[in-house]
Amino acid sequence: MSNLAYLPGHEPEQVPAEPPRGPQLENGYVRISHEVMRALGRARLRGSEYPIVLFIIDETWGWHVKHKVLRTSYISNGLGIPATSVSEAVAELLRRRVLYRVGDSQGPIGFNKNYDQWQSKSSASKRVKRANQESGMIHHNAEQLVHDNGEQTIHQNRESNKDRKDRKDINPLSDSSDEQVSNELESLFDEFWQAGLPKDGKKPAKQKFIALLKKQSDPAAFTARLIDDIRTRLDAAVPGFAKLHPKTYLSQQRWEDELPERCPHAAIIEAWNAEMPAHIEKVSPEDWTPDSHGFQALANAWHNFKTKPRSSTGKPVFTQEPEGIEFYREVFRRLAAVDRIHREESARWCRLSWAVKQQETIKIFKGEVA
Repeated sequence: MSNLAYLPGHEPEQVPAEPPRGPQLENGYVRISHEVMRALGRARLRGSEYPIVLFIIDETWGWHVKHKVLRTSYISNGLGIPATSVSEAVAELLRRRVLYRVGDSQGPIGFNKNYDQWQSKSSASKRVKRANQESGMIHHNAEQLVHDNGEQTIHQNRESNKDRKDRKDINPLSDSSDEQVSNELESLFDEFWQAGLPKDGKKPAKQKFIALLKKQSDPAAFTARLIDDIRTRLDAAVPGFAKLHPKTYLSQQRWEDELPERCPHAAIIEAWNAEMPAHIEKVSPEDWTPDSHGFQALANAWHNFKTKPRSSTGKPVFTQEPEGIEFYREVFRRLAAVDRIHREESARWCRLSWAVKQQETIKIFKGEVA
């Protein structure tokens, strides 16, 4: 500690503190092309989806890696977004293929820069129609709507729609009469019932569905999510899913299961038809339905090749769709080069439904089919 004293007027000059410099590139930055940024702008990401995408880009590209294990709690803490909202948003982004995951539901996650592969968002939530807008209406909770202007609605207790939106005990159905609520729930259930699961056990399924819907902040968006999930799993021929009862699907919350990888059946069929000799049966995409054994075998093999690492390399056979299509094309080329394939009798057993079985595909690729 200094005990020096200074004569008045001779104190040392105070050096002003250096002002904060603000964010600097030397502290880290992310390189991202203008093309991708504009594609993100056009993607119409909703709610917490956009900040989550940017967070994942920062955590991966910002550290010069393609993908990384990012737990829901880590993203939630980093962005200050509830974990449930993070989980729902990530599931939607994975469904839309804006994000991708390597391996199972706990595997690394990354941003898919190939924006032409992104899928459209789920259908927008429906607005409940309200009658007699000019004069106001009485709700089942005895509150009267009083329209002060054309833009917002003020309730009898002077609570605006914006205030009500922030309340957790109110969802879009809360401002409807009992009859309107019932009609809206009936309509949403009918949409769910037509999604593609077996039409069995309608009454218990309806009771379970409505009970779930009443807990949702956006019932229409939740219904759209379930419908999209069901159709995705049916298209991917998830084993046993086509026989799953609707109530079981709802009770077990199967929409939370890991989504299967989308298999480009049509492109693989095209490769088979192009590479195989003329006498080998050609396949029509219209006949290659999810009910067929070949469809299911190909869907399962594609998922395994794309997500599960090989023991020899520790990496999957392929990670991107174009790579996978080229892999199957090469398999078919190698099969077409086998001598006995060119005999007429080979048409009896050499079929696409056989070649896409995972073990047979591996044998063909390794040259073990002679």
